[in-house]
Amino acid sequence: MIKGVFIAFGIMVVCLLIPLVHFVAAPASPFIGGYIGISSARNDLRTPVAKATIFGSLLGGLVLIISVLASAVIMALADLGRFLWVLWGGVAILAMYTASMSAMGALFSLLKAESENRVSDTGTGTS
Repeated sequence: MIKGVFIAFGIMVVCLLIPLVHFVAAPASPFIGGYIGISSARNDLRTPVAKATIFGSLLGGLVLIISVLASAVIMALADLGRFLWVLWGGVAILAMYTASMSAMGALFSLLKAESENRVSDTGTGTS
């Protein structure tokens, strides 16, 4: 699952780097990353909801760690004064947004794959 988290994080970074497109792609990038990244996670006995929740938590934790480090550097370089709470509020919101959106993307991908497997197992019903 860690490999999938890094794939999702890479997708998020790529979506941020594309000029002009990043205004549309960046907010959707955790969902897209979760949708694509969860496919590299190994199949285990967990339910799709549990897998998606763990995936979202891991990606949200990775984004939280990176955001906290970047915020610490900003605090060391600049005096934010009374706007310090805005920085840390943004860090918290970004981590929660990333965790929830990537979990939704992963869950959508898992449920779609599960329904496709169910349809292929039962056949199309036509001869």
